[in-house]
Amino acid sequence: MGTKGVVGSFLVGVAGDSGSGKSTFARGIVRLFGTVQVATISLDDYHLLDRQQRKQQDIVALDPRANDLKKLAQHAEMLKQGKTIPKPRYNHSTGKIDPPVSFKPKRVVILEGLLPFHTKKLRELMDFFIYIDPDFEVKKIWKIKRDVEERGHSRQAVLASIAERSPHYERFIAPQRRYAEIIVNIKGERSEERYRRGSPYWVRLVQKLTEEGLSDIHLPLDLSAMCQSEGEELYFEYRKGMRGKSKVSKIEINGLIAREALSEVEARIAEIAGRPQAHVLPRSKRYVTEIDIAQLIIAWRVVERIAAKES
Repeated sequence: MGTKGVVGSFLVGVAGDSGSGKSTFARGIVRLFGTVQVATISLDDYHLLDRQQRKQQDIVALDPRANDLKKLAQHAEMLKQGKTIPKPRYNHSTGKIDPPVSFKPKRVVILEGLLPFHTKKLRELMDFFIYIDPDFEVKKIWKIKRDVEERGHSRQAVLASIAERSPHYERFIAPQRRYAEIIVNIKGERSEERYRRGSPYWVRLVQKLTEEGLSDIHLPLDLSAMCQSEGEELYFEYRKGMRGKSKVSKIEINGLIAREALSEVEARIAEIAGRPQAHVLPRSKRYVTEIDIAQLIIAWRVVERIAAKES
């Protein structure tokens, strides 16, 4: 699969609360396609009101009224038509709205933010739907780390913001879960000392069952590692169930697996994407975590949809 004949962008919507890990779980798609073929738009750029105006009007950024969803839909449609857009910019450092910049369509555009599925028009434009849904305590830790270290906010201000936003999250953001093709649940493991080198997170991928013709992808199982003292622990569970009225599969992962063990899977996904030299997993790691494996599975599902659309 290549890019020949592709005019407009394939749109991947990634929804979730602030600090929920949206960029993290979309990272495999970015690695696979590279910056030449993929770009990300933060939907924070479509805030209608700056920080001061939101404070004056007593409205939070999660409220659809604080966001220009009509302009977002117009721009999404233009990208699908292969047109350049004047993308607005929200400045997290100043809390103000900066002048727009020219944004050219790429093969894949990730629309990442609070409300990518909120309107019917936006849902009609999206080609793939992902919802990131960490447990509250995990989300709180991640948001504090990001907003304090990257955005210069005080810890106290971030905690106050989390408390203020919580009911608005349940009202405006969480209902979008019903539209997602993949929901990523993340929960923490309290006894972190159990993990010698892995992360303390359990990741569950809840995927709507599909009738799409998917490529054969096989995950390896290294039995020898289970009998060796240096082997790492890996938990992998698969089962089917229901989410609302939808039939779903549930894959739960925790622990580590050698990156090399997934090399054939990764190569097959890159082949389907028409990017045989590309990779999804981080090259700097000898062992990859449940988060990395989730990135791999998400990238594969997106690639399969792109392949079907471009064929």
